[in-house]
Amino acid sequence: MTKQGFVEALLRHKGIPVSENQLALFDKFMMEEHIKQAVETIINTQNEIVESWKERSLIDDILQKQIILPNAKVNKQYSFTFDPAGIGLQEMGDFEWSIPEGLGITFDETANTIAGTPLQPGEFVLTLLFRLKHHPADKPFTEKKILLVINPDPKSLWQNLPSDEQDKYWQPDQAAISLPFGERKLVIASKRGRSHAHEGKFRDDSFGCDFNAEKGWGIIAVADGAGSAKYSRKGADIACKAAVNSFRELLSGDKIAGLEEAITAYLNDPSEDSQKKVSAQFIEQLGKLAFTSQGKIKQEAQENGADIKDYSTTLIFALVKKYAAGYVISSFWVGDGGIGIYQDTTGEAFVMGTPDSGEFAGQTRFLTMSDIFANGAYVNRIRFKVVPDFTALLLMTDGLTDPKFQTDGNLQKNEYWRQLWQDLGGANDDSAKVNFTGTPEEAKESLLNWLDFWSPGNHDDRTIAILY
Repeated sequence: MTKQGFVEALLRHKGIPVSENQLALFDKFMMEEHIKQAVETIINTQNEIVESWKERSLIDDILQKQIILPNAKVNKQYSFTFDPAGIGLQEMGDFEWSIPEGLGITFDETANTIAGTPLQPGEFVLTLLFRLKHHPADKPFTEKKILLVINPDPKSLWQNLPSDEQDKYWQPDQAAISLPFGERKLVIASKRGRSHAHEGKFRDDSFGCDFNAEKGWGIIAVADGAGSAKYSRKGADIACKAAVNSFRELLSGDKIAGLEEAITAYLNDPSEDSQKKVSAQFIEQLGKLAFTSQGKIKQEAQENGADIKDYSTTLIFALVKKYAAGYVISSFWVGDGGIGIYQDTTGEAFVMGTPDSGEFAGQTRFLTMSDIFANGAYVNRIRFKVVPDFTALLLMTDGLTDPKFQTDGNLQKNEYWRQLWQDLGGANDDSAKVNFTGTPEEAKESLLNWLDFWSPGNHDDRTIAILY
């Protein structure tokens, strides 16, 4: 629009239009210098108002835009890339973030990323400072306040109160062992669960092991004392120690010769008849080990005027020996938890039995129950397997199987064993990794550290034995 047209429109808007017989007068009017300057000023002022409003509106659009930062968590790596165009803020130009000190996170201008490891929980206000695209570099930033929620590390909400060392059945709140096992290595770790640590209660799990280099046989045992039984930690301890001691007696006696003969015959001729003979030998010898463990617990209860139920415990143990044809592994299993032979090259696992599960969650069977050995019921708890090779033999209490397998049925699924092995190798949120190639001390400490993994709702004692 020309300046003349602008003035005509202005006069018309004011109710004093220029008539045809006034056009010559109007032309002369528009030629006056002060009128020209006045019109120029009005137009410039209008343009300034329009541009100022457009700018104010664009800034307000950004201020009103909801920007949600993902929640962070203390001690867990955090990373958020800010992409204005990607969230519909195409008019945003230069920007930077102002972050309160001491949070453990910073803004990387190169990557446009807010990242770091948060150090403290709470709700914190971060400031987004920005200019519009057409703003010059010296234009002051506009500030937009944005909330960042940093959740606490759930582990930090649990107390770690020491158990009573003066108690007659006290045992350390955690324990671990690593030792040579023939051509392989064995590492076992047991850690008190958070639910027990929070109340200063005892670790109820236990373990035991031994390897006889002369005979080539080894034993590995884990046990989980029932949380409802006041002396269960002692029951678990006795069960493992008694199994190991009975194993040593087996190797020193003449019974081992019959077992060895049956195994050799089966390896030379794996017929149905030779398999039955091996099974009969394992049922007899492992049955004795388990029965002795029950007897030792019963003796402890009687000597202390207690009920054997006060010492209720599960028990899983395995005997292992390497032959030219492969590894002979036999096991006994009563209660929950799990034992499996895992081969990583194929991703397959052989589970040596089935866990005992009750009608309701948390129910199981215990070694201390009177009917465990009644009428030969224990026979189905004993298995044996010959494998040419394996990656790992794993024995676990339910403090491991519950979070890592979730259900009894999943124990039979190879993918869960693969996931567990990868988890042990560091594929987890904490990047915690068991150092299988390190020194015995490094293997122990790394496995204890790995046992500290977080799993919502799973805070029981955790024990795992790994022959690798």
